Amino acid sequence: MFGPVLYSEAPRWIQALIGAVVLLPTVLILRRLLERNLFPILYALVGLYLVTQLRLLAASVPSLARFFFLVETCGGLLFLIWLLRSGKLATAKAGTPDRFNRAILLIAKIGLVLFSIAILANILGYISLANLLAIVFVRGVFLAAIFYVAIRVLDGFVVIALRVRPLGALRVVQLHRQMLHRRTCRALEFLAVLFWLNLMLNFLGLLNPALAKIGDLLNAKVGMGSLELSLGRLLAFGITAWAAFLVSKFLRFLLEEDVYHHFRLERGLPYAISTMLHYSILLVGFVVALGALGIDLTKITILAGAFSVGVGFGLQNVINNFVSGLILLFERPIKIGDVVEIEGTVGEVRRIGIRACVIRTGQGSEIIVPNGALISNQVTNWTFSDRARAIEVSVNVLPGANSERVVELLKTTATSEPGVANEPAPQVYVVNFSAGAVTFQLRAWTDRYQDWARVRSDLAVAVNSALTQERIAIA
Repeated sequence: MFGPVLYSEAPRWIQALIGAVVLLPTVLILRRLLERNLFPILYALVGLYLVTQLRLLAASVPSLARFFFLVETCGGLLFLIWLLRSGKLATAKAGTPDRFNRAILLIAKIGLVLFSIAILANILGYISLANLLAIVFVRGVFLAAIFYVAIRVLDGFVVIALRVRPLGALRVVQLHRQMLHRRTCRALEFLAVLFWLNLMLNFLGLLNPALAKIGDLLNAKVGMGSLELSLGRLLAFGITAWAAFLVSKFLRFLLEEDVYHHFRLERGLPYAISTMLHYSILLVGFVVALGALGIDLTKITILAGAFSVGVGFGLQNVINNFVSGLILLFERPIKIGDVVEIEGTVGEVRRIGIRACVIRTGQGSEIIVPNGALISNQVTNWTFSDRARAIEVSVNVLPGANSERVVELLKTTATSEPGVANEPAPQVYVVNFSAGAVTFQLRAWTDRYQDWARVRSDLAVAVNSALTQERIAIA
């Protein structure tokens, strides 16, 4: 592959020899990568290459070169017709990826059209056009085969790298090995397509003119007052902002899947760190994108001052909620996963955003609460310091029952209940008594806060059953 670079002025026979040296290992590797049904395509490529080299070597004899060209184009045309009619690609589809088979099918149809035009041009005397069409197709297919081999070899190295140290020992790799492998292969395929396109344009002599035209198009400026914009600057702005978002997404993914796992952080702290990192990277990326757009960064202070005036009049609530969201992330009075009560509504905090929090209630609905309301209003956080929650069950017993026996029975029942925590131990109090009843209150704790209502119901049922068995009348 690097032969033309090392010896750019090599004679034709040396170039043909270098091509043969490259083609030999390519064929050997492709035989192990392709299904057996696709072997005829591989052998046809070898045959086309040999005839092409013979034609190039015979270029000094026009009649002989034209004969080899006719053999090459007619042979290629007949092979493609046979390939499309034989159903080889359809049978290979079961063993190879659909995208690969679709690509081969598309290449075959393009080759059928180009070879047909080349034969017709050769008959009509347009020798240069016929040679160009055939050479471009054959060269493009050869390069595609070489790049396919390179990608598959690199794909093997990627598989090995993701399974051995040091990458294989990372938790993020162990959890997402397939996804990382798939995206790495897509990146390699994208780079291979760009490299293939660069070589083909360079072969046709279109690379430098195309780059020049693209450069002129990107640098064409449009004045907007003191600001000059161009398509290139707009693309740079968009790419920079997009890159900042990708960097933020990748870093948060790495932190959440690997780094946080090695530290014992308080609940909600990883989310706060990831969110602040996300905002910081986006802010830096936006400032860099403005610089790429051609805006003088020294004027940002003026823009910020004007923006703050507008904010003071029209965006007070938005900024208030944004600042309140930052306070929630830094001070963390409410964290992701907390069970909170706001104005009589109890739910679990699912997300703390820039403007509002999302709270999911026990009924399945989701409440959008502005961050400012969480800061300025009273909020009950049932899981702020721990996940334990008290359960209270009141029992009215008719007078005459043994109070000590009732207290002992309630404690024993609560202790034996699966959802009740052993620490703190259940307690029983007499909270009221009258001529008609004595009121006992059983207080226990559970660390299954999400099932608090069910644990309380089970405990009440168990208390009722225990009193019934002991023949203690309930008022």
